[in-house]
Amino acid sequence: MRKGGRQPCSSRQPSRGRERFSVFPKRSPAAASVTSETSRRSGLGLAARIVTTRRLGVFVAGVFLAESAFYAVVPPLVPELVRQTHMTTTQVGVLVAAYPGGVMVAAIPAIAMVNRLGVRVTTTIGLGLLILATLAFAWSTEPLVLDVARLIQGIGGAVAWAAALAWLISQAPRARRATVIGGAVGAALIGMVVGPVIGSAATWIGRGIVFSGIAVVLAAMAALTLVPQQSTGEHGSSFRALLGLLRIRRAALGNALIAVIGVINGTLASLVPLLVSRRLGPPAAIAAIFVASYLLASFWNVVLGRIADRVGRLVPVTVGFTLAAAILPFLPGIGSLVFLATATVIAGSAASGLWTPTAAIVSDAAEAEPSSQAVAVAVTNAAWAAGGAIGAVALSALADTAGFAVPFLLVGILCAFAALICLATLRADQARTEVGTTPRRQT
Repeated sequence: MRKGGRQPCSSRQPSRGRERFSVFPKRSPAAASVTSETSRRSGLGLAARIVTTRRLGVFVAGVFLAESAFYAVVPPLVPELVRQTHMTTTQVGVLVAAYPGGVMVAAIPAIAMVNRLGVRVTTTIGLGLLILATLAFAWSTEPLVLDVARLIQGIGGAVAWAAALAWLISQAPRARRATVIGGAVGAALIGMVVGPVIGSAATWIGRGIVFSGIAVVLAAMAALTLVPQQSTGEHGSSFRALLGLLRIRRAALGNALIAVIGVINGTLASLVPLLVSRRLGPPAAIAAIFVASYLLASFWNVVLGRIADRVGRLVPVTVGFTLAAAILPFLPGIGSLVFLATATVIAGSAASGLWTPTAAIVSDAAEAEPSSQAVAVAVTNAAWAAGGAIGAVALSALADTAGFAVPFLLVGILCAFAALICLATLRADQARTEVGTTPRRQT
């Protein structure tokens, strides 16, 4: 020990004339080489995973496109099916409701299938159901067989949708999940546009030929699922997420609003083709109406999604339902085919364009992990499908007995009621915000 001073810390004393002290631990050349090799392999693994995700994203986009196209394919076929099978207006409503009815039945159980069987097997099962139902729909002329085929198509579509979404989420790196999911959802919007075109083509070429060709394409897609893929098992807590979501009041509001959108979609899909046919409009005119409506709705979904992020979810929803309520009751009284088509496109796109902000209400209530978001998607699909099935069947039956004016009036009233609920909720939220930000009076 030095006299008159502090004892130096030997571990920090630098070697004389050799090197300066460093707070970082020294690594041997061998350790540095191992670390470098590990980093290189990690980078290569991430790159390979991104490439795999891109390929899987293309496949999932195809599944989403096919499922959405199957939903939208029927309206141009309605006049021909009425002539071939002598369907009543109520039977047309049942046919239109069969597909969303299948989605409603299978949306939640599909989550259990994913958990038990895995994403690859469940996707294959969903595509297999779509293939069988598509062949039955292609060649049958019996209303009951057509209804059952559409119901099974809805079940297969819901199962394939849920499994493909879970597959995509489980394989995508966290930093790229929003991008790849957005691409798949964009493909679903394209499918909504392609569906009416396919239906119109089937009236010219033949329903059997067109839908048999689609079945071949689906079989090729199903063959791709036979390639083994690794599952990460991130969906084990799906049912806990489902129970938690169902207990949230704001999520219930979002699902109710999505059900109203489904009612509007089901009513338009079942009754507007008959209105166009009564005004001597061809199947191509029906296809053009729904294609234009879906295209405009896809634009509104993007715009209203951005608006909802800035001013809140309920503001664009209130405006959209108000616009639909102002137009829908007057559709049966429009005599001009051009004016009927224009009004239908505006009202239909105003309703379908609300999917993004209303689904965001449910998504906001769900937790952030992928399993909760997948459950939120399944619940919103089930809510929309329930509204679509009820709207198509109940309001078509009402049109059979009371005429076309009454169901459209009731749908307009439903939209007005939804707008009032949104407005009341918005004001209540603003009042709570003001109370929370108002400073308390000093005593």
